Amino acid sequence: MICTQGVYAAKSTNLNEVKDELGVILGNQSTTKPGSNYQRLIRFFNIPDEEKEGLLKSLLFLGLYLLKLKGRKPKYLALDGTSWEYGAKKIHLLTLSVVVSGVSIPIWWVELDKKGTSNFAERKALMDRALGMYDLRGMVLLADREYIGEKWFKYLKDNGLDFVIRLKKGAYKNYVDDQREGGGKQFVHQKWRYIGMEREAAKVRYRNCGVSKQVKISGEDYTFVVFKNPKKGADEPLVYFLSTLEKKQKVVRAYPVRWSIETCFKHLKSNGFDLEALNFKDSEKIKLMMGIVVFLYILCIGEGWLRYKAQKKSDWKKYADGTVTLAVSVFRKGRSYLTGKLGNLKRFIRYLRRLIKKGAKPYWIKMGHTASGFCNPLITN
Repeated sequence: MICTQGVYAAKSTNLNEVKDELGVILGNQSTTKPGSNYQRLIRFFNIPDEEKEGLLKSLLFLGLYLLKLKGRKPKYLALDGTSWEYGAKKIHLLTLSVVVSGVSIPIWWVELDKKGTSNFAERKALMDRALGMYDLRGMVLLADREYIGEKWFKYLKDNGLDFVIRLKKGAYKNYVDDQREGGGKQFVHQKWRYIGMEREAAKVRYRNCGVSKQVKISGEDYTFVVFKNPKKGADEPLVYFLSTLEKKQKVVRAYPVRWSIETCFKHLKSNGFDLEALNFKDSEKIKLMMGIVVFLYILCIGEGWLRYKAQKKSDWKKYADGTVTLAVSVFRKGRSYLTGKLGNLKRFIRYLRRLIKKGAKPYWIKMGHTASGFCNPLITN
């Protein structure tokens, strides 16, 4: 917990900055040099990899427990990666999150040790681990254009996951052009070719729902959707989706939810805890630091939801284009209230224990921890 508090206080994952906060947290600033606290942090991240894995799972499960998601199985999953460089080290955190009340909550991640697009094997490895820890069946995976591939689509479908994935213009065009039979009543554009669907989607009458047809790829049925980009002045006037969902309206409504994972990354990085400042090259240490930052992020979200439980008119802001959003995000609202809870170690432990008494294990989590077992391995660190 000491490292967690230090990251929060420093607003940084760089241990050289975190060490300067530990004196106040531990109450030993007059007796312990910052260099000693730095060595304490180094020892913590040098624990064996299997212990890092166990600690990471405990942090993640505790965070989800504290959010009290017992009665709700999230509808959407979001998959995306965030990457940067630390010297010659290329860092790529491929991350899976659940979306709850419009907020992405990371539930597992892998460090790919590279920049650029992930491949099928890397995505499958991530999902295999997540499916072992959570019951994700029936959820809808949302992903951007780089997360495509016939094997990938079938893997998701075989594991009981629906998906809505954006495509690049022209992707799977041959399948769309060649298949013009079947589809059922809901696919009124089944006989249209790719270019014709683009022309139809641009019409005013389809601006809210797009046009769709059923396509078969490697023996599997999917829905192909073309939709007029609602963003004014966008470089791409049309957007394209492939989905297991049959109704085009559901596809079009679902995809914008994916943006929540981009917002999550922003809070983990520039807007919150400066994840890119970490000074590690070891992938397992990077994964653990990500876990610490995600845990803090979850605490902020939980506090934010609590503060917005009874909303006021002043909580909302209306823009010139008619868009209405919270004047202060759930994350920022929660972060401002959390500051007083992390000032010293004893106060933070009391805060966590109060939360644990009110927490609830989400039924879709398979990990076998118990609430009483959370604090012990965490407090000592």
